Amino acid sequence: MGLYEAHLTTTDRVREQMRLHLGLAESDGEDWDYAAADTKTHTHGYHIYPAMMIPQVARRLIRTYGGGARLLLDPFCGSGTSLVEARLAGVNAVGIDLNPFAVLLARIKTTDYDPLAVHRHARKLRQCVDDLLKQGVDVPPPRFYNIDYWFKPEAQRDLALLRYAIEGAVPAETRDFFWVAFAATVRECSNTRRGEYKLYRIPEAELPAYRPRVFETFWERLGRNLRGLEEFLRDRDPHTHAQVYERDLREGVPLPTGAVDIVVTSPPYGDSQTTVAYGQFSRLVLQWLGYDDETAKSIDKRALGGRLAPTEPRYESPSLARALAAIGDACPKRAAQVKQFYDDFAQCFPELSRVVRAGGYGCFVVGNRTVKGVRLPTDRILIEIAACFGWTHITTHHRNIPNKRMPLRNSPSNKPGELSPTMTEEHIVVLQRQP
Repeated sequence: MGLYEAHLTTTDRVREQMRLHLGLAESDGEDWDYAAADTKTHTHGYHIYPAMMIPQVARRLIRTYGGGARLLLDPFCGSGTSLVEARLAGVNAVGIDLNPFAVLLARIKTTDYDPLAVHRHARKLRQCVDDLLKQGVDVPPPRFYNIDYWFKPEAQRDLALLRYAIEGAVPAETRDFFWVAFAATVRECSNTRRGEYKLYRIPEAELPAYRPRVFETFWERLGRNLRGLEEFLRDRDPHTHAQVYERDLREGVPLPTGAVDIVVTSPPYGDSQTTVAYGQFSRLVLQWLGYDDETAKSIDKRALGGRLAPTEPRYESPSLARALAAIGDACPKRAAQVKQFYDDFAQCFPELSRVVRAGGYGCFVVGNRTVKGVRLPTDRILIEIAACFGWTHITTHHRNIPNKRMPLRNSPSNKPGELSPTMTEEHIVVLQRQP
């Protein structure tokens, strides 16, 4: 095997493309787990994000249900996995999310930055940081709520200097690329416990020995991201583009009627305050990036199910009704909160039905969480809600979650010490838009 052929075998994506090129069908017995797959290829490794859809699932859905597609929509795009995979597959993409940090990540992961410019600006930034350190420049950190609780003084000092240097030394054309590496550094050098979505601090007894390494972490992350960018530029279709909007799907999508061929998305599993806390995950980074406290702290409240607000449901779901009755027997308040999430989710479907063309597909990766000991069959509830808005169920694929960043147990009640199992399996529900 020559050097060229050896290089082609280095990624899952290339192996899949070679198989398709040779006309080899996907085996009927192939599962959706991808337990041993590398999920950090291309720009997917820029920054972690809660409950990320792995690229192999998005890639396979586009390949299976997106034949001839011109436009993919991810209405809950998170950090942009499906948007990246769309560009790699030669499909234009639009992403929607109400979390400004998710929007930043998704935009940067799908942007064709010039790697030579990034290299050049990185050298300029390193010289700037070295000069500031030699001169003993003291840059005051931002003042946001509880910064001293979440960051040691030395971390605040170094992060503030690094932020100041990025703002001053890196031109606007590549600055966002550097902000992603900075964001990863903020998280890595904070006092938060690793492997958590919600904000939990490192135990008090461990803090004295904790030594955040701001500059080393940043340069390591920047180098890793640059390698991912180069891989993305090599494999993406240069004639494609992705657009990402910060907005709530319930308030509309800036797309013409019938413009979308396929939806590939992983909507929230439930309200963010008791399930996957996207807002808490993003808060500290947003505050270091200059967002005000209210914006940074309100994401989970603005998300689906975040606020109790009486609505007139336009859907019927027998599966949800049975689950709510069982939850209500244990706790009427929790039943109302669960109902609010699905009411809000149902409000998304009129807009989805408007922008997806007749015959287009909707692929939803969902998890069935447990509330008060009652398992919520979100896969069935989704099918029943969608049927009320002109969608037909095609099939449901099931996968274990070996790679998804989900804790084995969480605290759905937000009470310390009160834990319950989280999802270890997810369901890929495939729907088709009817005329």
